[in-house]
Amino acid sequence: MDKKKNYMFRSIVLNPLVLVIYSVICFYLYSLFQYGGLKRKIPIILGGIILLIVWFLWCFYRSKKERKNLSEKNYLETNKLRISKAWYFVALIILLSTTLVTGTKVYQSAINYQGKLSWFIHELKIKRKIEFVHDNIYHDSLEGLFEDIQKEITLPEELYVSTDFRLKFNKGGQIISLDTFLYGKDQEGETQSFLITYDRNKGEDVTIYLNGYVDANYNEEKKLQPLMDLVEWILLEETVSGWSEEQYEILYTGFCNWGYNSEGIVYIDENGETKQLDPPKDEIVGYTVSVYVPHREESITPIRFIHNKHRVLAGKDDEQLNNQWDIGYSYNEGEETFFLDENLGYQLSVVDAALGSRFYALLQTQDGGYTWETINSDPFLNNTGVSSGITYINKNLGFIGLSYSGGSFAELYRTEDGGLSFEKVYFPKVEVRLNETETYNPFDFPEKPFVEDGKLYLLVGQGQDGDYKGGIKALYQSEDNGETWEYIKEVQ
Repeated sequence: MDKKKNYMFRSIVLNPLVLVIYSVICFYLYSLFQYGGLKRKIPIILGGIILLIVWFLWCFYRSKKERKNLSEKNYLETNKLRISKAWYFVALIILLSTTLVTGTKVYQSAINYQGKLSWFIHELKIKRKIEFVHDNIYHDSLEGLFEDIQKEITLPEELYVSTDFRLKFNKGGQIISLDTFLYGKDQEGETQSFLITYDRNKGEDVTIYLNGYVDANYNEEKKLQPLMDLVEWILLEETVSGWSEEQYEILYTGFCNWGYNSEGIVYIDENGETKQLDPPKDEIVGYTVSVYVPHREESITPIRFIHNKHRVLAGKDDEQLNNQWDIGYSYNEGEETFFLDENLGYQLSVVDAALGSRFYALLQTQDGGYTWETINSDPFLNNTGVSSGITYINKNLGFIGLSYSGGSFAELYRTEDGGLSFEKVYFPKVEVRLNETETYNPFDFPEKPFVEDGKLYLLVGQGQDGDYKGGIKALYQSEDNGETWEYIKEVQ
């Protein structure tokens, strides 16, 4: 009899209205996981669940109250029991089918980024909240920020900036907002990325998203360390004190080329010593941190701090840098380079070009080409043309050439202090007969000097327009390290 009474109870519990309410709950549950809308859908889901709980409790209470012996029931009551039993199984099938379909839909919304639930799960995996303790840029610099991050996340030793690094702070030095996207290689050599955001108006924690897509080209011009160094050297509080504004901003985009516009440019070194830029002879380049008042750049000139000691090779990773330079002379994309050994090298670098002529600076590297320092901003003594060679006999004695008029003739320049200064080299003329009454000097294109058997020699060609004896060259010799030259003979 208890079993029969249970069928009566179950059929009442699975009232058609109950199934409708359950279906509504399942629909909104699936919709929540698929499309989101927490604030609008959660009240409906919770309201439906409360109704089902109340209905179940009422049914349980009713079944306890109306216990009767089945033997006292008439045929009609027995027939009602049979109907209740049949309805129970039909309702159970509907309930299970609805649950199965909803469960399948919810599962699908959790995989392959097909629904809101999948994104929520993904965010749980990649999102980190970091307590921001060292939030004063004056006192903590940027080292404080990364110290807080390192407590929760292990960062690569060498980081690169994928997007701009922007940081706002108030006149008291408190950081207001921060936004940047960094990447680097972990200890296993795998690329890791870090999207870092902070908005003090939305919360006191720094938010970091791990391992998002990043174009990790490891461009040396996008290293983060120069930013860390520059912010450490800059006296920020003193810099912004004259502006009397409520908010200020720092912007770092890596290695910048400012052309010839020296407005707001300030050189700074590791001792915090600053120097205003004189009218430049070559383009202004270097790792740059700009300090300015947001939305007031037109009326308040930003200050751009540059540590211009080093120039890097854009877009070269460590392996490319190791394989790029050979000892001796090399030519790459209009720039000529000469390495005396694995570490010491010199390069004629183009800093300006117009109407087929170029203006060069002389760079030096002492670490195999990883970093370059400008040692002479005008090695050709304010002359423009196209470089025609560079060679160094030793670390002090070197020669560079500059050609003119499409390679028709050239000049040779000599240094005996490693490139800090140059002077033009002159040669004795070689007069050859043009006709019975006229002579001329066909040899006007000096090449790179070379050492042979302990002596310094030089070949002087005829340039692109020379046709004397099929392009024959003149051989010169010097016994005073290239200061003066003596003509020896014509050579093929």
